[in-house]
Amino acid sequence: MINMNNPTSSSLMMDYSSSKPLNIYPSNHNHNIQQQQNSKAKLASPLPPSSSALLLHSPAQSSDVYHLGANPTTNPTAASIMIIKDIFQACRIGDLNRLKKLINLNNVNVRDPSGGGRSTPLHFASGFGRLDVVDFLIQQGANIHAKDDGGLVPLHNACSFGHIEVVKLLLKNGADPNVKDNWHFTPLMEAAIKGKLEVCLYLLQKGADARLTNSEGKTALELASPSVKPVLTGDFRKHELLEAARNGYEEKVLSLLTPLNVNCHASDGRRSTPLHLAAGYNRLKIVQILLKNGGNVHAKDKGGLVPLHNACSYGHFEVCELLIKHGAEVNASDHWQFTPLHEAAAKMRIEVCSLLLAHGADPTLVNCHNKSVLDICPTPDLQDHIMKEYRGHQLFDAIVNATDISKLKKFINAETIQFKHPFTGNTALHVAVSLNCSISNPQMTPKIRKQIIDLLIRKLPGMVNEKNGQFLTPLHLASDRGHTDLMEVLLKHGAKINAVDSLGQTALHRASRNGQLSSVQTLLSYGADLMLVNIHGLTAEQMAATEQVQKLIASHRLTSRGNPEHQLLEAARQGELDLLRTILSKYPHLVNCRDIDGRQSTPLHFAAGYNRIDVVEYLLEHGANVRAKDKGGLVPLHNACSYGHFEVAELLLKKGANVNATDLWKYTALHEAASKGKIDIVKLLLKHGADVTKKNRDGDTPLDLVKPDDVEISDLLLGNVAILDAAKKGELVRLMRLVTTENVNCRDSQGRNSTPLHLAAGYNNFEVTEFLLDKGADVNAPDKGGLIPLHNAASYGHLDIAALLIKHNTNVNATDRWGFTPLHEAAQKGRTQLCALLLAHGADPTMKNYENQTALDLASAEDVKCLLMDAQLEPPLYSTSLGITAAASTGNTTITSTTTSQPSSSSEQPITTT
Repeated sequence: MINMNNPTSSSLMMDYSSSKPLNIYPSNHNHNIQQQQNSKAKLASPLPPSSSALLLHSPAQSSDVYHLGANPTTNPTAASIMIIKDIFQACRIGDLNRLKKLINLNNVNVRDPSGGGRSTPLHFASGFGRLDVVDFLIQQGANIHAKDDGGLVPLHNACSFGHIEVVKLLLKNGADPNVKDNWHFTPLMEAAIKGKLEVCLYLLQKGADARLTNSEGKTALELASPSVKPVLTGDFRKHELLEAARNGYEEKVLSLLTPLNVNCHASDGRRSTPLHLAAGYNRLKIVQILLKNGGNVHAKDKGGLVPLHNACSYGHFEVCELLIKHGAEVNASDHWQFTPLHEAAAKMRIEVCSLLLAHGADPTLVNCHNKSVLDICPTPDLQDHIMKEYRGHQLFDAIVNATDISKLKKFINAETIQFKHPFTGNTALHVAVSLNCSISNPQMTPKIRKQIIDLLIRKLPGMVNEKNGQFLTPLHLASDRGHTDLMEVLLKHGAKINAVDSLGQTALHRASRNGQLSSVQTLLSYGADLMLVNIHGLTAEQMAATEQVQKLIASHRLTSRGNPEHQLLEAARQGELDLLRTILSKYPHLVNCRDIDGRQSTPLHFAAGYNRIDVVEYLLEHGANVRAKDKGGLVPLHNACSYGHFEVAELLLKKGANVNATDLWKYTALHEAASKGKIDIVKLLLKHGADVTKKNRDGDTPLDLVKPDDVEISDLLLGNVAILDAAKKGELVRLMRLVTTENVNCRDSQGRNSTPLHLAAGYNNFEVTEFLLDKGADVNAPDKGGLIPLHNAASYGHLDIAALLIKHNTNVNATDRWGFTPLHEAAQKGRTQLCALLLAHGADPTMKNYENQTALDLASAEDVKCLLMDAQLEPPLYSTSLGITAAASTGNTTITSTTTSQPSSSSEQPITTT
């Protein structure tokens, strides 16, 4: 569209790539000007050089008023015209330093004085590809949307000449990729006409619309040079895009992807789209990219499969979840009427089956062979699993859509009433209490909803206190939504009013936070404990969303409980020792009183949980029961340990607290401390004999509850296992944290009965070996097979380790259960330097194992054989009883080497392992 190859115009630009003079607005413009006689001419009429119209826009004609001096009405002088010409020349040739001296706020958007196009400096810099100049002009306030007389913006110029980096910069700074000139030509059309493939690709990626037409009704594709047509048809490097999607090459996909090829089909094979391939090969990030850029979840390949079929067939759960979230049809069928659920069930993708069923998949649909999902299930267990979940979801749907209680009863039986949503953990009661009559089902009335609640509770009374995946009870959900009529039903049927969610929040906390005044009133009237705190230490009053709610709770707090029991419990909670003394001096029998309306806690429970050490001490001195259990079976030690109150926990243990006491869920104090990451408490409990093997009701030990990041706590609970593991892996810092003089010689009781020193020596962990020896490790400790650490080092050729062990007086002639000495081990494995070291320090080459073999008999390497034969001919330099070299007196105590023999094959492992 823009012809910059005409050298005849007086308005010239220099094409630095070809050194040809160029004209942005030539007389032979590629539009048919004859056809545009009735519209505004694209080509501006030549104006005399003195015309001020070249420099200034009249305020009446344009909002772009650019003037050179303080007075916008002053005609430009010859000097100012020269400055402007210098500005455009600097933009033309890319002279940034010159431009910086010339540009200011008044002239950054000045118009070209030498031609009729009325370009700005940014037009020139963009057309000539002067990236640094373009960047500078934008920073100085250049109008990125400024149009010349033909309606061109700087982006048109940059695209026409393929200046990709300038294009990127302009778009980054807000240029419109779909801006049109006077003839409705877009930047994409400019790039397409001139065959600027890279620019076309980038424009499409940044939102350029290939469907737009110019004033002649032609699209970019119709105007395009043959070289760029594949970009505009979506066929450009299509095979590479498909392969990148298949292989998960994110950068490659991003570099090639456009709205025109995001749903391209392979030319051969199954005619898959990129989304089919990414879904089938579990390329989650690629799937995310494709969906974000318009990937069609309903696209079908040659066999009628949609991407969800592929993901389900291979069990890619997260991909399936993402596709469904973006509208994939869970009951889509291919040419053989197979649904995604057919695919998942046939391949035993159980979790995917659950996902599909949760989103409405129908297992009764049949394929072309008249087989339902149940018919093709590989096992009866899967059949039962699918039908159980299908019926459960049918009940949930029936509840949501209920208009008649009698119809709902048909979906309720002993199995469905106990169904829990596999992903949310919701029961039928959770679903029912969450219903908003005007939104969920306009035909449902509050009366019908209440009847549903009554029916469900009658069928399964225990459901009233069931918690979902977020530990929310039905009461939590009802109070969240202000459904006070349902709250009344739940509370009358035994709902636990102070049950807490995963954040330690009661229904009162949540209602207060949500500003549900009516819910708060109902809960307070039923005795909700307004002093309970969540995991962040906040009460419901502190979480109040509105002043009304806050005042209501405060009023209830001030006027409700004035009896001495409540005052004592509050004093213990708040740490008010003087008040507590006063109350107990009058009512000493209340020392173990209970919080009747709450968890049945004692003052000691409160003081321990809130870290009131002085109060704890006083209560214990005045008869507080250190083993008292609250309603949930918690003792004060549980409370102190759960919140990491070290001094309180220490005092309770000193006063006789049972370190292994369990609550109703079989949690010990160690379970609490381990799960909450309280490392000092864990150390304290272990010191007092806490049992690390105790399991809670779910079968979890304290170790099972430790968070992945709490490595130190895991190590403490693992005990000797952690020490042995650290020695094996050479983790010195970890070992230094764990090893004491008492456990430095701990044993691998489940393996070869190795010590940490055995493992460090066998795995060539020199610094660890050195540390263990300094800590008092037994250098001659035998394992189950009679091996000492030197056997391990010798067997694997760990020369420095062996020398260190010898330095610490290891027995060089120690024998295992088969009579093997370290020299036997080294000789058998061809460890020449190890043999030399051992012989130099008193190893006896004549010693025989229980099969009557010397080290020489076992030697495999020729140099080892020679060494051992020479040693047998020399006089002995050893003492078999002490294992200490006689050569020490001569000073010949070490063998120096620059290399260390390693195990001869990758399959060879140290003799002792954990």
